[in-house]
Amino acid sequence: MPQGETGIVLHIGGAKCGSSAIQAYLRQNADALAKRGIAVPGKTLDFTSEVTGEQIWAFEDAATGGMDGGALASRLGDLLNNSDQSDHRKIVLSAENLCNHPSLANTLRRACGNRASQIVFYVRRQDDFLISSWQQWHLKLFDTVDAFLADRVGRVGCWYSMIAPWADAFGDDRISVRPFTRDRLKDRDVVADFFDVISVDQDGLSPLVRAANPSFDEALARLAHRVNDVFKDQHDNRFYDVMVRLLGKEALKQGSASSLLSLETRHRIMARYEDENEALKSRFMPEFGDAPLFPAPKPTEVLEVSEAQKMSDDIAMLTRCVYALAKKAERQT
Repeated sequence: MPQGETGIVLHIGGAKCGSSAIQAYLRQNADALAKRGIAVPGKTLDFTSEVTGEQIWAFEDAATGGMDGGALASRLGDLLNNSDQSDHRKIVLSAENLCNHPSLANTLRRACGNRASQIVFYVRRQDDFLISSWQQWHLKLFDTVDAFLADRVGRVGCWYSMIAPWADAFGDDRISVRPFTRDRLKDRDVVADFFDVISVDQDGLSPLVRAANPSFDEALARLAHRVNDVFKDQHDNRFYDVMVRLLGKEALKQGSASSLLSLETRHRIMARYEDENEALKSRFMPEFGDAPLFPAPKPTEVLEVSEAQKMSDDIAMLTRCVYALAKKAERQT
Protein backbone atom coordinates (compact mmCIF):
# COMPACT_ATOMS: atom_id res chain seq x y z
CA MET A 1 0.00 0.00 0.00
CA PRO A 2 1.48 3.38 -0.97
CA GLN A 3 2.33 5.56 2.02
CA GLY A 4 -0.63 7.65 3.14
CA GLU A 5 -3.28 5.47 1.54
CA THR A 6 -6.06 4.13 3.71
CA GLY A 7 -6.52 0.38 3.91
CA ILE A 8 -9.97 -1.17 3.72
CA VAL A 9 -11.74 -4.01 5.51
CA LEU A 10 -14.82 -5.46 3.81
CA HIS A 11 -16.89 -7.62 6.15
CA ILE A 12 -19.10 -9.38 3.62
CA GLY A 13 -21.01 -11.86 5.80
CA GLY A 14 -22.23 -14.44 5.98
CA ALA A 15 -25.76 -13.82 7.12
CA LYS A 16 -26.75 -15.13 10.57
CA CYS A 17 -23.07 -15.29 11.55
CA GLY A 18 -22.78 -12.55 14.15
CA SER A 19 -22.98 -9.59 11.78
CA SER A 20 -25.46 -7.68 13.96
CA ALA A 21 -23.12 -7.86 16.95
CA ILE A 22 -20.14 -6.68 14.90
CA GLN A 23 -22.15 -3.81 13.42
CA ALA A 24 -23.61 -2.75 16.76
CA TYR A 25 -20.10 -2.66 18.23
CA LEU A 26 -18.77 -0.62 15.31
CA ARG A 27 -21.64 1.85 15.70
CA GLN A 28 -21.22 2.11 19.45
CA ASN A 29 -17.46 2.69 19.23
CA ALA A 30 -17.24 4.68 15.98
CA ASP A 31 -15.95 7.87 17.63
CA ALA A 32 -13.36 6.05 19.72
CA LEU A 33 -12.18 4.08 16.70
CA ALA A 34 -11.87 7.26 14.62
CA LYS A 35 -9.42 8.65 17.18
CA ARG A 36 -7.28 5.57 16.52
CA GLY A 37 -7.38 6.06 12.77
CA ILE A 38 -10.08 3.44 12.16
CA ALA A 39 -13.00 4.94 10.24
CA VAL A 40 -16.54 3.57 10.33
CA PRO A 41 -18.40 5.28 7.44
CA GLY A 42 -22.10 6.10 7.40
CA LYS A 43 -24.79 3.85 6.02
CA THR A 44 -24.67 5.41 2.53
CA LEU A 45 -20.89 4.99 2.10
CA ASP A 46 -19.87 8.48 3.15
CA PHE A 47 -18.88 10.44 6.24
CA THR A 48 -22.06 12.51 6.47
CA SER A 49 -24.88 9.95 6.78
CA GLU A 50 -25.95 8.21 9.98
CA VAL A 51 -23.38 5.76 11.35
CA THR A 52 -25.18 2.46 11.87
CA GLY A 53 -22.13 0.20 11.67
CA GLU A 54 -23.28 -1.22 8.33
CA GLN A 55 -23.83 -0.27 4.68
CA ILE A 56 -26.25 -3.07 3.77
CA TRP A 57 -28.75 -1.12 1.69
CA ALA A 58 -26.15 0.94 -0.14
CA PHE A 59 -24.61 -2.27 -1.47
CA GLU A 60 -28.03 -3.84 -2.05
CA ASP A 61 -28.98 -0.88 -4.24
CA ALA A 62 -25.81 -1.40 -6.25
CA ALA A 63 -26.51 -5.11 -6.65
CA THR A 64 -30.16 -4.76 -7.64
CA GLY A 65 -29.92 -1.83 -10.02
CA GLY A 66 -30.58 1.14 -7.78
CA MET A 67 -26.96 2.23 -8.24
CA ASP A 68 -24.83 1.04 -11.14
CA GLY A 69 -21.34 -0.38 -10.73
CA GLY A 70 -19.69 2.80 -11.90
CA ALA A 71 -21.56 4.88 -9.34
CA LEU A 72 -20.65 2.42 -6.59
CA ALA A 73 -16.98 2.47 -7.55
CA SER A 74 -17.04 6.27 -7.67
CA ARG A 75 -18.67 6.54 -4.25
CA LEU A 76 -16.20 4.11 -2.71
CA GLY A 77 -13.34 5.95 -4.40
CA ASP A 78 -14.53 9.26 -2.92
CA LEU A 79 -14.80 7.60 0.48
CA LEU A 80 -11.26 6.27 0.29
CA ASN A 81 -9.86 9.58 -0.96
CA ASN A 82 -11.55 11.40 1.92
CA SER A 83 -10.03 8.85 4.28
CA ASP A 84 -6.57 9.48 2.83
CA GLN A 85 -6.94 13.19 3.56
CA SER A 86 -8.14 12.45 7.10
CA ASP A 87 -5.12 10.25 7.90
CA HIS A 88 -7.24 7.17 8.55
CA ARG A 89 -5.23 3.96 8.72
CA LYS A 90 -8.15 1.89 7.52
CA ILE A 91 -11.88 2.00 7.01
CA VAL A 92 -14.22 -0.82 8.02
CA LEU A 93 -17.30 -1.57 5.91
CA SER A 94 -19.82 -4.20 6.97
CA ALA A 95 -22.67 -5.63 4.90
CA GLU A 96 -23.50 -9.31 5.28
CA ASN A 97 -25.49 -9.25 2.03
CA LEU A 98 -22.33 -8.61 0.00
CA CYS A 99 -21.53 -12.32 -0.07
CA ASN A 100 -24.81 -12.86 -1.94
CA HIS A 101 -23.69 -10.60 -4.79
CA PRO A 102 -20.55 -11.99 -6.46
CA SER A 103 -21.02 -9.50 -9.30
CA LEU A 104 -19.81 -6.76 -6.94
CA ALA A 105 -16.48 -8.45 -6.19
CA ASN A 106 -14.63 -7.19 -9.27
CA THR A 107 -16.25 -3.75 -9.02
CA LEU A 108 -15.02 -3.33 -5.45
CA ARG A 109 -11.61 -4.78 -6.29
CA ARG A 110 -11.12 -2.15 -8.99
CA ALA A 111 -12.29 0.60 -6.64
CA CYS A 112 -9.80 -0.50 -3.98
CA GLY A 113 -6.89 -0.46 -6.42
CA ASN A 114 -3.56 -1.33 -4.80
CA ARG A 115 -4.67 -0.48 -1.29
CA ALA A 116 -4.30 -3.00 1.50
CA SER A 117 -7.63 -4.82 1.34
CA GLN A 118 -9.02 -7.52 3.58
CA ILE A 119 -12.20 -9.53 3.01
CA VAL A 120 -13.65 -11.03 6.20
CA PHE A 121 -16.22 -13.81 5.89
CA TYR A 122 -17.83 -15.78 8.72
CA VAL A 123 -19.44 -19.16 8.06
CA ARG A 124 -21.87 -21.19 10.13
CA ARG A 125 -22.83 -24.83 10.24
CA GLN A 126 -25.62 -25.03 7.71
CA ASP A 127 -28.29 -26.71 9.82
CA ASP A 128 -27.96 -23.94 12.41
CA PHE A 129 -27.94 -21.33 9.65
CA LEU A 130 -31.18 -22.72 8.23
CA ILE A 131 -32.88 -22.76 11.64
CA SER A 132 -31.90 -19.14 12.24
CA SER A 133 -32.86 -18.02 8.74
CA TRP A 134 -36.28 -19.72 9.07
CA GLN A 135 -37.06 -17.56 12.08
CA GLN A 136 -35.59 -14.38 10.61
CA TRP A 137 -36.93 -14.55 7.06
CA HIS A 138 -38.41 -17.74 5.73
CA LEU A 139 -41.31 -18.41 8.06
CA LYS A 140 -42.71 -15.26 6.44
CA LEU A 141 -42.48 -16.85 2.99
CA PHE A 142 -43.12 -20.60 3.25
CA ASP A 143 -46.21 -22.53 4.32
CA THR A 144 -44.25 -25.36 5.94
CA VAL A 145 -40.76 -26.13 7.20
CA ASP A 146 -40.56 -29.06 4.78
CA ALA A 147 -41.29 -26.78 1.82
CA PHE A 148 -38.62 -24.38 3.06
CA LEU A 149 -36.00 -27.14 3.36
CA ALA A 150 -36.88 -28.62 -0.03
CA ASP A 151 -36.40 -25.22 -1.64
CA ARG A 152 -33.31 -23.95 0.19
CA VAL A 153 -31.07 -26.84 1.29
CA GLY A 154 -28.14 -26.94 -1.11
CA ARG A 155 -29.03 -23.51 -2.51
CA VAL A 156 -28.23 -21.28 0.46
CA GLY A 157 -25.33 -21.46 2.89
CA CYS A 158 -23.00 -22.65 0.12
CA TRP A 159 -20.07 -20.85 1.71
CA TYR A 160 -17.33 -21.95 -0.68
CA SER A 161 -19.31 -20.95 -3.75
CA MET A 162 -20.05 -17.60 -2.13
CA ILE A 163 -16.48 -16.66 -1.16
CA ALA A 164 -14.71 -18.04 -4.25
CA PRO A 165 -15.57 -15.06 -6.53
CA TRP A 166 -14.18 -12.67 -3.90
CA ALA A 167 -10.99 -14.68 -3.60
CA ASP A 168 -10.65 -14.77 -7.38
CA ALA A 169 -11.06 -10.98 -7.50
CA PHE A 170 -8.91 -9.97 -4.52
CA GLY A 171 -6.55 -12.95 -4.14
CA ASP A 172 -6.63 -15.73 -1.56
CA ASP A 173 -4.10 -13.90 0.62
CA ARG A 174 -6.63 -11.12 1.25
CA ILE A 175 -9.42 -13.45 2.35
CA SER A 176 -10.06 -14.25 6.02
CA VAL A 177 -12.65 -17.01 6.50
CA ARG A 178 -13.69 -17.73 10.07
CA PRO A 179 -16.06 -20.41 11.40
CA PHE A 180 -18.86 -18.96 13.51
CA THR A 181 -18.35 -21.59 16.19
CA ARG A 182 -17.82 -20.63 19.83
CA ASP A 183 -14.79 -22.84 20.44
CA ARG A 184 -13.01 -21.43 17.39
CA LEU A 185 -13.73 -17.75 18.01
CA LYS A 186 -11.28 -15.66 19.99
CA ASP A 187 -12.56 -15.49 23.57
CA ARG A 188 -15.62 -17.40 22.27
CA ASP A 189 -16.96 -14.06 21.00
CA VAL A 190 -17.51 -12.96 17.40
CA VAL A 191 -16.74 -9.29 18.09
CA ALA A 192 -13.44 -10.12 19.78
CA ASP A 193 -12.65 -12.49 16.93
CA PHE A 194 -13.43 -9.90 14.25
CA PHE A 195 -11.21 -7.26 15.82
CA ASP A 196 -8.42 -9.80 16.21
CA VAL A 197 -8.74 -10.77 12.54
CA ILE A 198 -8.50 -7.14 11.38
CA SER A 199 -5.66 -6.39 13.85
CA VAL A 200 -7.43 -3.65 15.81
CA ASP A 201 -6.94 -3.51 19.59
CA GLN A 202 -10.16 -3.41 21.61
CA ASP A 203 -8.57 -1.99 24.77
CA GLY A 204 -10.54 1.05 25.93
CA LEU A 205 -13.52 0.36 23.68
CA SER A 206 -17.00 -0.04 25.17
CA PRO A 207 -18.54 -3.52 25.28
CA LEU A 208 -21.96 -4.03 23.77
CA VAL A 209 -24.68 -2.72 26.06
CA ARG A 210 -27.19 -5.37 24.93
CA ALA A 211 -27.34 -8.50 22.82
CA ALA A 212 -27.64 -7.82 19.10
CA ASN A 213 -30.38 -9.51 17.08
CA PRO A 214 -31.33 -12.15 19.69
CA SER A 215 -33.34 -15.21 18.70
CA PHE A 216 -37.01 -15.35 19.57
CA ASP A 217 -38.83 -17.96 21.60
CA GLU A 218 -39.80 -20.83 19.30
CA ALA A 219 -43.43 -20.67 20.43
CA LEU A 220 -43.51 -17.02 19.37
CA ALA A 221 -41.96 -17.97 16.02
CA ARG A 222 -44.64 -20.62 15.50
CA LEU A 223 -47.32 -18.02 16.20
CA ALA A 224 -45.64 -15.65 13.73
CA HIS A 225 -45.69 -18.39 11.10
CA ARG A 226 -49.42 -18.95 11.64
CA VAL A 227 -50.10 -15.29 10.84
CA ASN A 228 -47.31 -14.68 8.33
CA ASP A 229 -49.69 -12.63 6.22
CA VAL A 230 -49.02 -9.73 8.64
CA PHE A 231 -45.48 -9.40 7.27
CA LYS A 232 -44.98 -6.99 4.39
CA ASP A 233 -41.94 -8.95 3.19
CA GLN A 234 -39.18 -11.13 4.59
CA HIS A 235 -37.38 -8.11 6.05
CA ASP A 236 -40.42 -6.83 7.95
CA ASN A 237 -39.73 -7.33 11.68
CA ARG A 238 -42.51 -5.18 13.11
CA PHE A 239 -44.33 -8.22 14.55
CA TYR A 240 -41.24 -9.21 16.52
CA ASP A 241 -40.55 -5.61 17.56
CA VAL A 242 -44.07 -5.25 18.94
CA MET A 243 -43.84 -8.54 20.81
CA VAL A 244 -40.52 -7.60 22.41
CA ARG A 245 -42.00 -4.31 23.58
CA LEU A 246 -45.02 -6.19 24.93
CA LEU A 247 -43.33 -9.20 26.54
CA GLY A 248 -39.74 -8.12 27.14
CA LYS A 249 -37.33 -10.99 27.72
CA GLU A 250 -40.18 -13.54 27.65
CA ALA A 251 -40.28 -13.05 23.88
CA LEU A 252 -36.67 -14.21 23.57
CA LYS A 253 -35.24 -17.70 23.25
CA GLN A 254 -33.49 -19.26 26.22
CA GLY A 255 -30.56 -21.52 25.34
CA SER A 256 -29.32 -22.56 21.92
CA ALA A 257 -31.08 -25.92 21.40
CA SER A 258 -33.96 -26.00 18.91
CA SER A 259 -37.03 -28.12 18.28
CA LEU A 260 -37.38 -27.08 14.63
CA LEU A 261 -35.29 -29.88 13.09
CA SER A 262 -34.69 -33.43 14.28
CA LEU A 263 -31.16 -34.75 14.72
CA GLU A 264 -31.66 -37.00 11.69
CA THR A 265 -32.72 -34.04 9.56
CA ARG A 266 -29.73 -32.03 10.72
CA HIS A 267 -27.37 -34.84 9.72
CA ARG A 268 -29.02 -35.15 6.29
CA ILE A 269 -28.61 -31.42 5.76
CA MET A 270 -24.93 -31.48 6.67
CA ALA A 271 -24.33 -34.42 4.32
CA ARG A 272 -25.57 -32.22 1.45
CA TYR A 273 -22.88 -29.63 2.26
CA GLU A 274 -19.98 -32.01 2.93
CA ASP A 275 -18.11 -31.38 -0.33
CA GLU A 276 -18.72 -27.63 -0.16
CA ASN A 277 -17.36 -27.41 3.38
CA GLU A 278 -14.33 -29.56 2.60
CA ALA A 279 -13.44 -27.33 -0.36
CA LEU A 280 -13.78 -24.23 1.83
CA LYS A 281 -11.57 -25.67 4.54
CA SER A 282 -8.91 -26.94 2.13
CA ARG A 283 -8.54 -23.62 0.33
CA PHE A 284 -8.97 -21.10 3.14
CA MET A 285 -8.44 -22.94 6.44
CA PRO A 286 -5.86 -25.68 5.79
CA GLU A 287 -4.62 -25.28 9.36
CA PHE A 288 -7.60 -27.38 10.47
CA GLY A 289 -5.97 -30.40 8.84
CA ASP A 290 -8.08 -33.54 8.88
CA ALA A 291 -10.59 -32.13 11.36
CA PRO A 292 -13.99 -31.29 9.89
CA LEU A 293 -14.83 -27.64 9.35
CA PHE A 294 -17.80 -27.95 11.72
CA PRO A 295 -18.52 -30.44 14.51
CA ALA A 296 -21.36 -32.82 13.71
CA PRO A 297 -24.81 -32.00 15.13
CA LYS A 298 -25.27 -33.42 18.63
CA PRO A 299 -28.36 -34.68 20.49
CA THR A 300 -27.96 -31.88 23.05
CA GLU A 301 -28.64 -29.35 20.29
CA VAL A 302 -32.09 -30.80 19.63
CA LEU A 303 -35.14 -30.20 21.81
CA GLU A 304 -37.45 -33.20 21.64
CA VAL A 305 -40.88 -31.56 21.88
CA SER A 306 -44.12 -33.34 21.01
CA GLU A 307 -46.79 -31.65 18.92
CA ALA A 308 -49.02 -31.58 21.99
CA GLN A 309 -46.31 -29.83 24.00
CA LYS A 310 -45.74 -27.32 21.19
CA MET A 311 -49.44 -26.50 21.21
CA SER A 312 -49.34 -26.09 24.99
CA ASP A 313 -46.32 -23.78 24.70
CA ASP A 314 -48.07 -21.75 21.99
CA ILE A 315 -51.15 -21.32 24.18
CA ALA A 316 -48.93 -20.26 27.08
CA MET A 317 -47.27 -17.64 24.86
CA LEU A 318 -50.67 -16.33 23.78
CA THR A 319 -51.76 -16.17 27.42
CA ARG A 320 -48.68 -14.11 28.28
CA CYS A 321 -49.58 -11.72 25.45
CA VAL A 322 -53.15 -11.34 26.71
CA TYR A 323 -51.95 -10.80 30.28
CA ALA A 324 -49.38 -8.20 29.21
CA LEU A 325 -52.03 -6.35 27.19
CA ALA A 326 -54.47 -6.47 30.12
CA LYS A 327 -51.88 -4.99 32.48
CA LYS A 328 -51.11 -2.28 29.95
CA ALA A 329 -54.82 -1.46 29.58
CA GLU A 330 -55.25 -1.25 33.36
CA ARG A 331 -52.40 1.26 33.63
CA GLN A 332 -54.04 3.47 31.02
CA THR A 333 -57.44 3.61 32.76
